[in-house]
Amino acid sequence: MFAATNEIADRFTEEEILFRVAESEESSRVIADAVVEYACFAVHFISSDDENDVSVRIPHYVRFTDRERNAVLKVANQMNNKYRFCKFSVNTDAEAVTLEYDFPEENRNVAEGAVEIFHRILQIAQDAYPEFMRAIWATEHDAPNLGRIVFHDFEV
Repeated sequence: MFAATNEIADRFTEEEILFRVAESEESSRVIADAVVEYACFAVHFISSDDENDVSVRIPHYVRFTDRERNAVLKVANQMNNKYRFCKFSVNTDAEAVTLEYDFPEENRNVAEGAVEIFHRILQIAQDAYPEFMRAIWATEHDAPNLGRIVFHDFEV
């Protein structure tokens, strides 16, 4: 496990933030689950070396369909202008928005910063989520084809 991951895990334990640690050959991550007003998010603190190089991600923050892509792109641009602290990245192949933040390279106290970033990014996620949902719900969709539905003795 990388040094920053250990520091963040220790600090999250002190702050009583629920988390788990996942490791691979190229990175280790602290994954803190959080519930806000509208949704649940997994906030990933990813470290890939023994320096204080930490990336924070909320993957699949918002999921969308191809039909909703333009509306989601528009909202992502608006949110990127509104919140300069983090970035809303739209991956059209995965049909998902990821909320991103990268720690400054010369961050000496990564654990203390991680707690602050955790609270700030959750506040931003909570504030921006309704905007994305409005855009998605306002997109016109075809009526779903439910096929033939049978209710007891009659057919619809």
